[in-house]
Amino acid sequence: MKRILLAGALLIALAAVSSRALALGPGFAFGVHANFTSSSFPGPSTSGLNQQINSAYGVGWGGGVHVDANLMLFSVRLTGDYIHYAIDETKFRDSFRSLFGSAADQMSVSGGGLGIVTIAVNGKMPILPLPIVTPYITGGIGLAWVNRDEVTTSITGFPGNKFPSSSQSGKTSIAVGAGVDLKLGINLFLEVKYAWIFTDVATSTYVPVTVGVTF
Repeated sequence: MKRILLAGALLIALAAVSSRALALGPGFAFGVHANFTSSSFPGPSTSGLNQQINSAYGVGWGGGVHVDANLMLFSVRLTGDYIHYAIDETKFRDSFRSLFGSAADQMSVSGGGLGIVTIAVNGKMPILPLPIVTPYITGGIGLAWVNRDEVTTSITGFPGNKFPSSSQSGKTSIAVGAGVDLKLGINLFLEVKYAWIFTDVATSTYVPVTVGVTF
């Protein structure tokens, strides 16, 4: 619930900023986008292993809003995003094979959903301006709020470990990538970035593929 409220508050705040940006006139634009990502986020820690469960999550889905400030040679994009991941049960089970062997295949996992809210500022530099298609490079810095739900496990119906929920707030994030703007009557863009979030214990990484429209 906290994650949903935080994401909602972020979108409302950015919508307000967007309205203000549009009121400023030419040079500012507002848009929305959707994200599909792969990731490498540490899973919950357990005393049975030497470290946190690595890469417990797979693909994630989400979206957000953005505000562009277009300058002479480049532009600056303020983005707000929410991405949700479900725990990858196969990766989770594999982390326990050293303890349970083949019995790990009988492990059931519930909960563990991961939510990420980010606010970032990215520069955007066109590298080959063309009438319809304009490739560009991008990169920037931001803050991330990471929340994970409680995880419960069982083996062949018997209760197993329970991992409490956790959260990390205001963690620094950076990203670099490339994309392409498409002017097809409406202004579309496709973008791929590699992003780092400097979470506690281990740095988390993810690769968002973003499709959006700018008005």
